[in-house]
Amino acid sequence: MNEEAAAPEEALAFEMIAALAAPEADVVETPEAFLTGVAAALKASDDVDAELAAILSDHLLTITPHNNLIANAKAAILALAAERAAPTEEQADG
Repeated sequence: MNEEAAAPEEALAFEMIAALAAPEADVVETPEAFLTGVAAALKASDDVDAELAAILSDHLLTITPHNNLIANAKAAILALAAERAAPTEEQADG
């Protein structure tokens, strides 16, 4: 084997070994980034109720939750449920 041809192969092998042996940088996700990502995923999903996802994002998936977050979320969910349960104008007239 030719020494000139072996040198680049050895260099590549050493680079690969060095890359594998190097400590991996820990990717640290902040709580805000995590909650924002969860909220965005919920809102973007076709399998999740968009209005309910908005309530969850606004009231529960926040980095600095309100003191009454459970009561506020419950009130918003109940308001949404009442709105959906109320007959529409067409149903009431027909």
